[in-house]
Amino acid sequence: MGLHLDATAALLTAGWVRDEPLRSGAAVVPPPLVGADDQLLTWVGSFSVLASPDDTVWFLSAQDYAGGVGISDEAFPWDAFRHESLEAASGPAERAAVDAFWASHLPILLSVRDGHEYLAIAPDGQVVRGGEPELEEVTVVAPDLQTLLRDVAAGVSTADPLTDALLGTVGSARPGREP
Repeated sequence: MGLHLDATAALLTAGWVRDEPLRSGAAVVPPPLVGADDQLLTWVGSFSVLASPDDTVWFLSAQDYAGGVGISDEAFPWDAFRHESLEAASGPAERAAVDAFWASHLPILLSVRDGHEYLAIAPDGQVVRGGEPELEEVTVVAPDLQTLLRDVAAGVSTADPLTDALLGTVGSARPGREP
């Protein structure tokens, strides 16, 4: 199996829900994904919905980036946290800093489970986690998407307990396990 299939299988074992990708004509890369590496394009194209059992954490699909309807629909678009931060910005300088951050960080997972959290691809390819109250303050959780997917597939900790809890695929974070 491919890495994206192995990671998806581990998430499904942890109770996640997956819907097949929506296919409509030629596969056009949505504007937010132009220039993305093949690993990310394969990942986001392998499902239309990939969500936690409680429907509060989900990976973004190609349809989400294109504005398609699904778990992350127009009520909660792929760039919702950027908009949230811009609304909270206190002035032009802060708005510019927020815009610069989100222009270089591509969200790949969103969570509304315990406040707003996300995983994103940083400019250097690292996978980072951010969350409220300061959405632009991040913690590195993997050196790249391939490593994150490999860790998910193998049930290996990201060394970030908050990310492990979001994913629910390792140790006590797995559904039905005692902490």
